[in-house]
Amino acid sequence: MIKRWFLVALINLLLATALGALLRYAFVDEVAGLNFRYVLHAHSHVAMLGWIYLALYCFIVPNFIQLDNRTSKVFNRLFWVTQLSVGGMLLSFPFQGYGPISISFSTLHILCSYYFVWKVWPHLSTKASFATLLLRFALFFMLLSTIGVWSMGPIIAMGMKGSALYYMSVQFYLHFQFNGWFIFAILALLFKQLEAMGIQLPPGKTRQFFGLLVLSCFLTYALAVAWSQPLLIIFIINSVGVLIQLLALWLLFRIIQPLWASLIARFDGLERSLLQVAIFSFGLKIMAQAAVAVPFVAEAAYTIRNYVIGFIHLVLLGVISAFLFSLAYQGGILDRKASLVRIGIVTFVCGILLSELLLFLQGTLLWGAMGFLPFYYEILFAFSALMPFGILLTLIGWFLDKSRV
Repeated sequence: MIKRWFLVALINLLLATALGALLRYAFVDEVAGLNFRYVLHAHSHVAMLGWIYLALYCFIVPNFIQLDNRTSKVFNRLFWVTQLSVGGMLLSFPFQGYGPISISFSTLHILCSYYFVWKVWPHLSTKASFATLLLRFALFFMLLSTIGVWSMGPIIAMGMKGSALYYMSVQFYLHFQFNGWFIFAILALLFKQLEAMGIQLPPGKTRQFFGLLVLSCFLTYALAVAWSQPLLIIFIINSVGVLIQLLALWLLFRIIQPLWASLIARFDGLERSLLQVAIFSFGLKIMAQAAVAVPFVAEAAYTIRNYVIGFIHLVLLGVISAFLFSLAYQGGILDRKASLVRIGIVTFVCGILLSELLLFLQGTLLWGAMGFLPFYYEILFAFSALMPFGILLTLIGWFLDKSRV
């Protein structure tokens, strides 16, 4: 069951990255009939809700829930209804953008996520381990983020679509999805691995890390507000938030550093490298956010599109996707011996790293008023195309391996 779920999430990733590559190609040559904004909506929704959400679903259910025949059926049915909503968004967004059909399927996904929380929550006992505590707050942030979605209807009804308040609602949803639900969920899965190994975590440091990370998650929403309200107090709030987050990173290092040898020994070969990429990317994410404590850096962070896109992809691909693939290997969902799968994953990660380097390099050149790199869009498309190509190889390797079983 879990392997089938992950396979579906992987197919969603292939479709999301293929749409992303198509959007990159649109800057190289005209694509007849392409509505860039509509396809961008499809790309982002399938990436976040079809890949990240469902992949987290694949790991949260077996790691935090005592599955029996009844609960397995409940979560299996919920998975497929959720996937139905993803398929509906994939087929409707490219043709109508935010329209009746796409909004209906998006709403269905939100309702499925509510039901998911309702079914998972009773399994998270009050005598919570640290991993369980992190997951409880991950689910809380997921629910909190949807306030941004529900607020858009009244805002649009008041004729304020495109206003600062409208975009603040969008950013509210994205911020608490990325920095709340996604990040807290992968940290919950990471600490679940440590607990499964019987490792005792220092309670004082873990409580401090948790408190600082939660506080910083709320405060750093200020950066999303700063573009429309560039007030000094907003920058101060964000600066305090990112500095608290930096302190949380230091505490995380203090917690994991003595346990690192034991943790890394649990992972082998490629999954070890993927875990290292994820942890390095997480550190880079926090360092990048810490840099925006400087006001003129903060202004560049939300005005230069390359930085915005690069940061989003750093979180979704560098931190979360690399970690999920590492878990998939470690849990036996992906076969360590399947060479084509390994080649595909390596190709995918290379596409991530090269695209990130190019995005941030070009963003820095724009910041310094030095123009564009030669053949920038062509090179960016080539690097971006490595991602769907890598996932396609992974899927081919998956099916070739299954055919031999």
